[in-house]
Amino acid sequence: MKLDPDQLEARLMTHGVYVTELDVDEGRIDIEYESIAAGKTNAVPHREVGRVINVVRDLAETPRDVHGSVTDLDDEAVGRWRAEAEWLRALEDEELSEVDFSQRVIETIDES
Repeated sequence: MKLDPDQLEARLMTHGVYVTELDVDEGRIDIEYESIAAGKTNAVPHREVGRVINVVRDLAETPRDVHGSVTDLDDEAVGRWRAEAEWLRALEDEELSEVDFSQRVIETIDES
């Protein structure tokens, strides 16, 4: 199944994630989004990052690098994170546990 950007945006919106910019190609997904939760804590919400990744995993036909940029509802930068395609493949192949995968992603968070 080919990744449908409209479907991705709609699914993320149900989680309180509002896509403001999306760039999808064969090897990478760049997603900038507003987060309700980020505005309350001024930090990148870890659970929300997990939700974004899970929606991408559900909709993408093959693992790709995923780069996220998070803003609050006032469009103020909160932070960035990434998930490497290699980690997603290892997770799919059960060569990497969910906990280890999550830890790798959390370690990439760079808060503004």
